[in-house]
Amino acid sequence: MRIVTKAEAERDFGAVFNAAANEPVRIQEAGKDMVLISAAEFEEAQELLRKERARSLIEIMRRASEEARANGFTEDMLPDLLKD
Repeated sequence: MRIVTKAEAERDFGAVFNAAANEPVRIQEAGKDMVLISAAEFEEAQELLRKERARSLIEIMRRASEEARANGFTEDMLPDLLKD
């Protein structure tokens, strides 16, 4: 069984996929097992990865919004900021 970190899986999911066709692949985060992928479970694992990335992006956007608001930025200021 192959073991990879979450970061490795995100960086090169194609390699993880290819490995899972031949043997189960365990994905760990902070040393803890998070996902076990085998050939039949690939689609489910890919969907989990997409959801995790979406959650991360939403969190980044939330933090940026809070920081902008704390620094006095408003939506009315966006057109001027986004001009060429």
